Amino acid sequence: MKHSLLTAALVLGGLAMTGCVGLTQNNGFPSAPAGVIVADMKVASMVQERDPGRAYKVVKEKVTASAESVCYLMLVSQGDVSYATLKRKALEGLDADDVINLEVDYQHNNLLGIINKVTTTITGTAIKYK
Repeated sequence: MKHSLLTAALVLGGLAMTGCVGLTQNNGFPSAPAGVIVADMKVASMVQERDPGRAYKVVKEKVTASAESVCYLMLVSQGDVSYATLKRKALEGLDADDVINLEVDYQHNNLLGIINKVTTTITGTAIKYK
């Protein structure tokens, strides 16, 4: 039993040192890793390009939105950093249809693998299709 626990601890420690338990990259949308026991997360996987043949007007130059995903003890993870959620938050209160000139930034905080939090922020231009 002690041998199994020691082996598991060494493997887990090795993974933590290599960064394998730190952050999941999702086509430029980082998120906390999925929990081993419970995972309840939504993450963005791509941003669809706007239709270049479609006319639009700029509603607001700089809109921004943030969301976070968290993983506790590499066992339980949760959060919604999906593009749909970020886009909805960015366009909240505006008469706009889409976000263009998109920039994606993130902040990663990890406390010994106990609490692993990733905050994803999008910034762009809100537009209304004509």
